[in-house]
Amino acid sequence: MRHKLELSEYYTQKTGVLTSLIVTLISSLFLIVSLVCKEYLLHDFEPIALLSLIFEFVYGVGLSFLILRKKETYIHLTPFLILNWLIGCFCLNTFITVFHDLPVWVYLATLAFCLSNFFIYRNLSEYKNTSIAFFINGLSFSIILYFAMYLIPIMPFSFMAILALGLGFYGLVPALVLIIHIATIIRYLNRDKIYAISFSGGFLAVLISIIFFTAGLSIESRKIAQSATLNSFDQNNDLPDYISISQNLKPNFFNEILLKKDIVYIPLHDIFTFGTFDSFGNKQYNERKIHNPIISIAYLFCKDLNLTNDDKINILKSNFDKRLETEEQLWSGEDLFTKSIKEDVKLYPDTRLAYTEITMKIACTEDSWRDQEAIYSFQLPEGSVATSLSLWVNGTERKGVLTTKEKAKAAYKQIVGVEYRDPSLMQWKEGNKVVVRVFPINYKTPRIFKCGFTTPLKVEDNQMKYQCLSIKGPNISNAETISRIQTVGNTNIETSKDFELNKGYYINQSKGLDDWQAYMPLSKTLQSNSFAWKGKTYEVENIQKTAIPFTPSEIILDLNSSWTTKQIESFADLNKKNLFVIINGKKKEINRDNFKAIALEFEDLHYSLLPLYAITQNSLIITKNGTFSANFEELGDSNYLKRIRTETKNRNLKVINISSDINPFWQTIKEQKYVDYFQTSLKNSLELIHKNQFILFKTEKNTVNIEPANISIKESPQDTTLKSKGPDHIYRMYAFGKVLEEQVKIQNDTLANNQYVELAKDANIVTPISSLIVLETDEDYKNNGIEKNVDTLGNASVGNDGSVPEPHEWILIILGSAILFFYYRKNKKQVI
Repeated sequence: MRHKLELSEYYTQKTGVLTSLIVTLISSLFLIVSLVCKEYLLHDFEPIALLSLIFEFVYGVGLSFLILRKKETYIHLTPFLILNWLIGCFCLNTFITVFHDLPVWVYLATLAFCLSNFFIYRNLSEYKNTSIAFFINGLSFSIILYFAMYLIPIMPFSFMAILALGLGFYGLVPALVLIIHIATIIRYLNRDKIYAISFSGGFLAVLISIIFFTAGLSIESRKIAQSATLNSFDQNNDLPDYISISQNLKPNFFNEILLKKDIVYIPLHDIFTFGTFDSFGNKQYNERKIHNPIISIAYLFCKDLNLTNDDKINILKSNFDKRLETEEQLWSGEDLFTKSIKEDVKLYPDTRLAYTEITMKIACTEDSWRDQEAIYSFQLPEGSVATSLSLWVNGTERKGVLTTKEKAKAAYKQIVGVEYRDPSLMQWKEGNKVVVRVFPINYKTPRIFKCGFTTPLKVEDNQMKYQCLSIKGPNISNAETISRIQTVGNTNIETSKDFELNKGYYINQSKGLDDWQAYMPLSKTLQSNSFAWKGKTYEVENIQKTAIPFTPSEIILDLNSSWTTKQIESFADLNKKNLFVIINGKKKEINRDNFKAIALEFEDLHYSLLPLYAITQNSLIITKNGTFSANFEELGDSNYLKRIRTETKNRNLKVINISSDINPFWQTIKEQKYVDYFQTSLKNSLELIHKNQFILFKTEKNTVNIEPANISIKESPQDTTLKSKGPDHIYRMYAFGKVLEEQVKIQNDTLANNQYVELAKDANIVTPISSLIVLETDEDYKNNGIEKNVDTLGNASVGNDGSVPEPHEWILIILGSAILFFYYRKNKKQVI
């Protein structure tokens, strides 16, 4: 250690070293400041990079002149010269984006190259070099080589631009560094074989890694291109062009990189043609564009997918669950993180319902100075509905107001985009999703919001199961999380993660948000539970199933890669003459002789989109779902979706799903009742076919079925002799079911036609036609034409167990309170 200190002291005493250290520290500080300013869009401060360029230019010209004039005296300062040249390049890049946004590893690799030069460029007669320095130099040398090749197209312009304050010089820096370094390194490598091996080893390690990565990416791109070519011959013209690729694309690391070309990762296209990059497309994708040299090089050897950016974004949404990243974002949220999560769950076993309240605290990283917008996506269990929203404004909780989706969206855009003040918005999204937005958030003002969801308890194998919510949002993984479960009634529960019983509550503390479930025994008889509201009673009953005679005209196996050969064989063994599969839009009979060959044709099809409008009337479809697919949103204005909406319902199609999963496409088909849908096991489905039966859930005008919980909710005139004991969630679930039913009836959904807009307001539920919004002041609601909740259930709450008093009950309560008040006043006067 002492020896190293002596060497360091000796080196700093050499001519020009101390001055060079000071200049390097100042220029490095300028670079860091300019990068931070660029990161946080503080453009007013970025010109500080220009001062750095002038400072470094003067230093570089002066030092270059001294080295050329007195080489022996100043040659040891060459590493400082190279380091400051490269710092100048990065400073210039902050306001003339030649390299665009670079990942952090590029800056670190460049720094490693420059630092290793200090060990390599020393006089061998004075110091003993180490092979480690040469190995690191070899590893990092590739980034200098890349910069030099990348800038070849602009070198002629750089020569001409040298006259403009010398800024054009920085376009030549990588090439100059490359020439100087190659000349120097060859001289050293020839002196010692170990140095040559170390440098070559480092360089080859990077080169081999790039080759392997490029080969993997190239192979995957050719697979996708070949699949698209083969499917283009038989593709259903009703479907968008990208669908065939999406259906045959298995999500993996390489596929995601290929799809993010031009959207996130900047390609080189042709390294000798310095042109503009492709347009971003019409769809928003909330990830910053990055110039990653390794990925950019690999793109040169990949087959073009021939997809527009919008098509790539649609595939990212359906195959990689990137729907949150495509949400419209008015302000950036890159520097946000979720600081804490409070997960409060209340179970109502007697009604097979649950209420989950999530409270989140969002904060900004310490060095963030601008206002940001947080967007969270909540994936809800089937049949769930959002029922509350709160935002803390100036330390006070403000509850959400329910209004039409158009009014809420317009108000949010006005407040956030124009007035820059406090709103929060909760919106319904297709596929059991809810999106919550919060603005503004910065380092000084972290925000707290709370939202609630009413959820059915899923009935499985004589048990009721509560499934926690799946949440995506700003950096949730490190949040301090506390989860609490409470039950109404004396019901034992078991959980998939450790909860401790504490004062009647089950408590768990953890980091992030785990995926967990709670299980409760299913009672054989459903206890009578109802909720009274505005002269009506909403009662929970067992769902009524009935086995109807059904002899299908055809049986269609909706095959995909999730089917096993054994499962396909089970249906082939039925020996039915009307058993078909649909391949490239055409029916093909499947039987004992050909089922194995047919199964091979579907082994790469990860989800299907059957032409339901072309299937024979009274057909039975047997499907098995995976977890992903395109949904109605991605299908957009396609002819396929138009025909699904207009030509499917009158075909009396029956569907049996033999999987416990349901993908977004079938979820919407089921919710909007385009088919009669039933989920059961493979064994039961075969039995139903054998008996020529199908299971239907009984439906009535005043009844809503909650299939996951095996219950129905029935509306009837209130019977004042019956005491209402159930939670208000019963009514909220009924209202949600009715709104969805009405949405199906009105294919081109407009708020003016939907008779259940008022029902959604009354129950305070987020639906396809309604949203919850929190604004900063009551005046904001008035200015945006939003009426505050009056005579409605309002926001759901963990503390609310039972019915809201009816009008006549309110009168009795008020009269009773008045009598007690006057009695108290009278007694007080007598005492005095």
